[in-house]
Amino acid sequence: MKNKKTNITTKSLNYRRDKRTRKKFLDDIQKRTFKEKFLIELFVQEAIYRGWSISIEDYGIDNTGAYVEKSSCQPDYKIVLNGKPGLYEIKSSPVSHKCTFKKYNLQKYIDINANILLFFGTGFIERRPEDIDYENTRWAIITPKKIKLMLKNKKSYIEPMFGNKPCIKIFDREYKEYFEQNPLLFFQEKKLVS
Repeated sequence: MKNKKTNITTKSLNYRRDKRTRKKFLDDIQKRTFKEKFLIELFVQEAIYRGWSISIEDYGIDNTGAYVEKSSCQPDYKIVLNGKPGLYEIKSSPVSHKCTFKKYNLQKYIDINANILLFFGTGFIERRPEDIDYENTRWAIITPKKIKLMLKNKKSYIEPMFGNKPCIKIFDREYKEYFEQNPLLFFQEKKLVS
């Protein structure tokens, strides 16, 4: 894996924030970043429980939740899992039955050979990131090869909830084509012991 970052910036703030006010956009960035930080910590717990070796380091343009003038499609983290390094973008869906991705971002992940570390079924988090639905949360790793297949198989559409940007949606009946679903084993074990 190359350690050199490529310069992949996105468009202007106005394009990125779509119809949201600047205040709402900045608030959303911070909430999403805090949730992603929580999810990567959750993945570390899961990996340790499964007996895997894992180390993570920040890779993306900013993982603090602060506003940065120029955004990037760089993946959030570099993860070394069982000795194998890879770049990972953290994505999540509050529901279990579908996941939506921006088409442009998927194309960029392929270009830079990045994986998606996906969490779905987390529930709608109103307050703290740790208020996820542990029982129903599942996680998966979507490789660049599977991202490419997703782009090939799925027709994009304009999604108002994603700022009227071209998106691809996959449903639970399709998940097996793109990734393996994994429960949070450490949580299930903890529940059995309680």
